[in-house]
Amino acid sequence: MSFIVIFSALAVVLFAAAFFSKRRFGVLGLALLAGVTLSGLWDETVTMIVAGIGVRSSVPPLETVVGAAIVVFPALLLLLSGPTYRTAMQRLAGALAFTLLALALLLQPLSQALVITGLGRTVYDMFMQYHATIITACLIFAILDLFGTKTPRHDAKH
Repeated sequence: MSFIVIFSALAVVLFAAAFFSKRRFGVLGLALLAGVTLSGLWDETVTMIVAGIGVRSSVPPLETVVGAAIVVFPALLLLLSGPTYRTAMQRLAGALAFTLLALALLLQPLSQALVITGLGRTVYDMFMQYHATIITACLIFAILDLFGTKTPRHDAKH
């Protein structure tokens, strides 16, 4: 399958999940970054466990599938619960930032699993050129977005 098709399908799924769940980007963005950390720590071990229970994958390699799953798993869990946006514009901005950050973080596993040629190579090279900038800007936006999160106040009578 073409890199562009997989990249686009992944972008649509991630955007739709974030937009329709109404979850705040700050929490989701930090969960993605936690997933990257967990992937770096546990990728090989989890891959051996998954292979040990009989799961096989040659294209894409099992390591790639497991690594990508570990990256997005914390964010997918938080799509089910957590602080939400109130307006459609906030949801749109948060979903776009979530999609952009997730794609930037999944770029390396995707590039290891696929042969990238033609237009796909152009898109890949563009993302790689701005890879660090995208991740940094999204991280700053995630932290700033957390300031908009209101914690519930409990009455002293209860």
